[in-house]
Amino acid sequence: MRYDISVKNRALALRLEGKSYSFIQRELGIASKGTLSEWFRNLELPPRSKNLLKENMELATKRGLLHFNTQRKKRILNENSEAFDEGIRDVGQMNERELMLVGAALYWGEGTKRGGKGKSNRVIFTNSEPKMVKLYMRFLREIFGIADEKFAAELHLYESIDHLVAKQYWSEITGIPVARFWSTNLVSRASQNKRPFNRLPYGTIGIRVSSRTLFNKIMGMIEGLASC
Repeated sequence: MRYDISVKNRALALRLEGKSYSFIQRELGIASKGTLSEWFRNLELPPRSKNLLKENMELATKRGLLHFNTQRKKRILNENSEAFDEGIRDVGQMNERELMLVGAALYWGEGTKRGGKGKSNRVIFTNSEPKMVKLYMRFLREIFGIADEKFAAELHLYESIDHLVAKQYWSEITGIPVARFWSTNLVSRASQNKRPFNRLPYGTIGIRVSSRTLFNKIMGMIEGLASC
């Protein structure tokens, strides 16, 4: 393909400005880089043009990396979102047996297993994650039919937390009346300084039910899980 002399001159000017073959090809609509190679075969770039070319190539590399990283980040976010949604769909709705197993597993991880000598007569579950606490409350209410008046709650709070605000918050999460939050233990300054200030804005809740039968029933469930 033959090109007008003005195109060749423009290509030469761009090359002296430190532009790459790819840039010149796109800018002037040159059919192939081979044409440019032929035009610049005997061209000796001056130091300034070489420096510009190096700078432009580094800039192009950075832009390419930026584009690559942007696209990669977008892809990862999409993959994460799809995996998250798939996880929700996989769980679906729990039946009664599934709720029983999940609740027993929660207590296995976060509940008090023994108290004093022998078996305890207090079922105590302690956590700071509201969604987990809600699920545990479903376990007690729907599987065992525990009445509201059987529940009591103890809060462990940092000194900076408003006690009334924390009680109201956990009351809404658990459905336990504020009046049933029978004690509040303050976390010591030494413990407070070991954790980020806002890590537990409403503290940790300990949900209590006094029932020797319930305790041993849950212990049996945990043993059943361990034996599966």
